[in-house]
Amino acid sequence: MKFYYGWFLPFVLAFIISSLLYVAFRDNVCIVRSGGMMPTIVKGEILLVKNAGKIQKNDILLIDNPIRRDNKKDIHTVKRCVGLPGDTVEIKAKKLFINGELQRTDFCQFDRKFCFFSINELKTAARRYNIFPVNNTDMTQTVAVPESLFKKIRKENIIKNFSDNVLPDDLADRSLYPFSRLYNWNRDFYGPLVVPKKGLTLKLSIKSLILYRFLIEKFEGVKIVVQDNKFYIDGKPVLTYTFKHDYYFVLNDYRDDVSDSRTFGLVQRDLVLGKYFYSVIF
Repeated sequence: MKFYYGWFLPFVLAFIISSLLYVAFRDNVCIVRSGGMMPTIVKGEILLVKNAGKIQKNDILLIDNPIRRDNKKDIHTVKRCVGLPGDTVEIKAKKLFINGELQRTDFCQFDRKFCFFSINELKTAARRYNIFPVNNTDMTQTVAVPESLFKKIRKENIIKNFSDNVLPDDLADRSLYPFSRLYNWNRDFYGPLVVPKKGLTLKLSIKSLILYRFLIEKFEGVKIVVQDNKFYIDGKPVLTYTFKHDYYFVLNDYRDDVSDSRTFGLVQRDLVLGKYFYSVIF
């Protein structure tokens, strides 16, 4: 009976409820296929989404991937909105700043590098924190750790040797948006980047055009031609460009999984398919 009430019955009830929800909301259901939103949402979790309506900071959104939208594959993805239209986004040493203000990260996880110098530390890491070194020679391990667990590790001060695993600020990653040598950004040092909003006027330069050209051509339907360091739209010289749409900057909660706006760029409002409001996990 203890097994029945303690495990079997809750499982059956969860299965029935999730099945009913799927039938009722199957047009607004997605199954998470990656670990990018850990620890908030785990791989295999079934999410229900609703009409996005007004998007607010820290909303979890179901979106189309802006770069690969034309592919026929299922490319919907779930990300957290951290930058609203008009916001300035910057990441410095893994810390997220919006309009110059440090943002909370208690729902995130980051890669941490642990070094163990005793068998006692090693056993404690495995038993108490579920951290298992792969390399038993030097007893080191880089592992994704939720912020809540990392705060506990620091407070208890049993494991004393760890680092934040931050990339150097001068190590450029050309695979990140906007994919240019003019921007020496990487996953841990990114921006500052202004998120365009409808009506925002951009002063055109080679550097600003590289940053926003993809948005202007793909989502605004405008082609800007550069000749002799001058800018032309429909054959007419221009000095500025005014955005027609709102855009958003999204991140994973597992911040070292860089499959978010750092790789595919800003998200135009029409790419937001819905907002997460309920989930089921087995």
